[in-house]
Amino acid sequence: MAPRRPIRVGNASGAIGDGLDQVYRLARDGNVDAITADYLAEFNLAWKAIEMIDRPDLGYEPHFLSQLSWNNGAAARLIATKKIKIVHDGGALNPRGLAEKVHAYLESRDITSLKVAWISGDNMTEHVRRGKTPYPHLDIDGSSMDGDNGKILAANAYTGQAGIVAALHAGADIIICGRCCDASPVMGLASWWHGWRTSDYDKLAGSLMAGHIIECGAYATGGNYCGASEIPKQYRVGYPIAEIDSDGQAVITKPPNTNGAVTIDTVKAQFLYEIQGSRYLNPDVIARIDGAKIEEIAPNRILMTNITGAAPPPTAKLAILLRGGYQAELSAFCVGLDIEAKVNTMKTQVLRELDPADYTTLDITAYGTAARDPKSQAAATVHIRHFVQADTTEAIEKFKRAMFYNGMQGYCGLHLAMDWRTVEPKLFVKYFPALIDQSLISLSVDFIGQEGSRSISVPPLKEFGGRFQGQESYETQNPLDMSVFGNTVRRPLGNQGDLVFGRSGDKGGNANLGLWVRDAAAYPWLQAFFTVPRLIDLLGDDWSSKYRVERFEARNLWAVHFVVYGILQEGVSSSSVIDGFAKSFGEFVRARVVELPVGLLETEQGRRRERGWIEEGIAAGPKL
Repeated sequence: MAPRRPIRVGNASGAIGDGLDQVYRLARDGNVDAITADYLAEFNLAWKAIEMIDRPDLGYEPHFLSQLSWNNGAAARLIATKKIKIVHDGGALNPRGLAEKVHAYLESRDITSLKVAWISGDNMTEHVRRGKTPYPHLDIDGSSMDGDNGKILAANAYTGQAGIVAALHAGADIIICGRCCDASPVMGLASWWHGWRTSDYDKLAGSLMAGHIIECGAYATGGNYCGASEIPKQYRVGYPIAEIDSDGQAVITKPPNTNGAVTIDTVKAQFLYEIQGSRYLNPDVIARIDGAKIEEIAPNRILMTNITGAAPPPTAKLAILLRGGYQAELSAFCVGLDIEAKVNTMKTQVLRELDPADYTTLDITAYGTAARDPKSQAAATVHIRHFVQADTTEAIEKFKRAMFYNGMQGYCGLHLAMDWRTVEPKLFVKYFPALIDQSLISLSVDFIGQEGSRSISVPPLKEFGGRFQGQESYETQNPLDMSVFGNTVRRPLGNQGDLVFGRSGDKGGNANLGLWVRDAAAYPWLQAFFTVPRLIDLLGDDWSSKYRVERFEARNLWAVHFVVYGILQEGVSSSSVIDGFAKSFGEFVRARVVELPVGLLETEQGRRRERGWIEEGIAAGPKL
């Protein structure tokens, strides 16, 4: 049989609340065969776990209902008329609950042609609660989740494509998953469309990375991009579409005549986002990504190739959510002169009223720098964030009293944030990423409504590789001496997009950082410059010996990549770090002032002038 044409899969959401009109816009303008969406992150899984304590009928993300009903139900009618498949993870901790709501909504609109199914089997909560075997931590050797079973709120395995493929073969039109992997909906659609076998690892790996590129929605079309000045009309942008062919190669694009852009660099940025090394793990395949190639074949059409795959590991990621206790926070602000003295006064006064033994976390951190000769009060203001976690509400009450006790005897100009609800105790959830044997996960497909009597068991995978032994980490081989790059100028690494581009993100307690250049001649400099010791030095006061760093290179992308393990503590659902997602981690590094080669800067800025992205070169920029 001749290969089937590429499947066109659009993504309508990269987070909760995202892309409210994108199901409608992709269905209307995208000429897509299917639409996926990603609504889940560790922090909102934690919220859902708390929500289900009192409301076990909830626990799903309702945003998909808003997308489906957009424009008085026009989105749902388009989906039905055009027979577009929809697959997403909005079921969160209760996929059945959302599937029932979706079915009820469709019936209320007299839309009866769409079959709604949900995937079960990722919920391993009772299994983990009853279990006596410790669950090893995903990436910390020697750490395991053992005991504290009474604190477990939820435990969900990151599942693969198998349930999705089975549901599509059974005729499902809208498939609601729980905690599937972010890219699994795209993989399942591509496997079903092309009839791939579970052992077609290169093809699966290609679709995995296509799913990775589009799973964050507008991140691939200009959002969260450090070269934002290059993006025309960065508002109400078109959302990404992956065209995946029968070999697993993908073209990333967007609907025609939409804002934003799909470029080599927007795709590189998303490619390097939230990865953990040269191998991208998934329950169905391990993708080898360090040899990937990304090239422009037409405006807003980027081809991604040269990704290979291998048999998946016998384990899957297991997200264990535990009741962590209570937390509260309150912000104070200081202005103008003597900022350091004011911050120290605040710390001393508050800490004298508290017993550190009452708290599992007690953090007082100043954010920002007051401008010299400020032209506004905002420019002169520094934020002091007070953040505590404790096992009891009594400890939170002590913190509240300490804050207000010092309100009138504090430094000159002390003022607090006026929303004092943040200082009231609220439950928080601790996140423990663990490993679980895939053999313990049993998936099934269940239909809603007239199909309600149908339940399909999903055959498990039978072929696995060996247990994953960790990512490779290395410095560049035979680095060039910095002197060969000629004269230098002191500038921020990423000033005006000068030379080094970057994207960062989170995975649990770890931050990842991808850095790249846009010229082959600059890549040897990037390889030699960005070593592990160099990154540690650039992290400055944010570095701790408790952390560790891994590094690899994506040679065809002219990129180096780092993972800093532990810098986000236990992950965003319980971290005291204000940027718990590490979204701005890379921007901090790119702001550091270093010696940059003048010749490489002139080449890059010449390219930018030629394309109209800047008016002048390095002579106009700051020399620090």
